[in-house]
Amino acid sequence: MKKNVIRITAVFLAIVTVLLIVFISSCNNRSKKTDEDIKDATFDEIVESVRDDAIENSDNVNGARFNSTLLDFTQRYNEAKKSRGENTDLIMEGKWKKNGAESSDDNGVKIQYYYYDEENTNFTATVEVESQKLLNIGFGTTMSYYMGQTDEINNSELALEKAALMAQAVCHYKNDSTDVLKEVFRQTTADENGTLWFQQCVYKLDTQQDKKDSKNDIMLFRVFPISDRLKAEWKLKEYDP
Repeated sequence: MKKNVIRITAVFLAIVTVLLIVFISSCNNRSKKTDEDIKDATFDEIVESVRDDAIENSDNVNGARFNSTLLDFTQRYNEAKKSRGENTDLIMEGKWKKNGAESSDDNGVKIQYYYYDEENTNFTATVEVESQKLLNIGFGTTMSYYMGQTDEINNSELALEKAALMAQAVCHYKNDSTDVLKEVFRQTTADENGTLWFQQCVYKLDTQQDKKDSKNDIMLFRVFPISDRLKAEWKLKEYDP
């Protein structure tokens, strides 16, 4: 009887040992895969990852538009955040609001301005009325927030990360492209006129002063595609990594 108990116990321990080995091996493989998945793309990799279908020609004044509607952008932005394990500050489709009435650009193309205003998430967008495609999109913050800190992290990094994620989503870049795009936007804060050209798009920092309190100055990081003709005409400085 004792021999049978010992034999059964030995078999049980052997099975448990095998299962533990399999479990640990599985965890290690999953950990390695996760590390590879979150590895940041290099500059060359992000350049090669550009999707031809992200931008298309248009009759608007810029000669180009994104091949994304507000809904497309919202979905891609949220998917990118979730892929990073972030489930807060997601964009709700129904919270995009029209800003004023329809108008027409200098080429007669009808456009509609939109905004999205939530804590830590402030976007602006310009949409072609007929095609419903995006002409440009921007992420806004205040100078006081940008110069401050949250949980010992510089808010400038958090703001640039949001702007980079915005550009990644609308330009159809890989989900690990934000570090490169952050540097593009970072250079707009140091460039004399806050404007750089990178991969068919203008990356621009617009500012709006508050005459009463400079801490409330608005900073708007925008990205929008333009035609090659305008790139030459505007004599844009290209992003230099």
